[in-house]
Amino acid sequence: MAAFAEAHKLLEIKSRFLLRQILNKRIVPIVTSKITGSFNLCSAKCGMRLRIVAIQSDCAECLRLRELGFCETSVVCKVTEGSAIICSLYGTRLAIGRSLGERILVEPVAA
Repeated sequence: MAAFAEAHKLLEIKSRFLLRQILNKRIVPIVTSKITGSFNLCSAKCGMRLRIVAIQSDCAECLRLRELGFCETSVVCKVTEGSAIICSLYGTRLAIGRSLGERILVEPVAA
């Protein structure tokens, strides 16, 4: 029982340390989820239909994306990739920078 309590305490300390590093923007968390099968927009292949699961809320550009209709539960298609990612949203093409694409969590949608 003591070993369990010690392991739990170590895990809690490590979690607090990682959270502090993320909040201070020293490290960027890997945006993947084994539970839902979601990943960031940069990782998606061109031509994939994707549903937006989450957008980071701490940047002005993310708020602007929501105003344009690029928000949670919207379905987009990743058209091309390069220095900018071009997505088709409601028949309109929208160019998004790679750094912004890393802040958008998506999941594949069946065709």
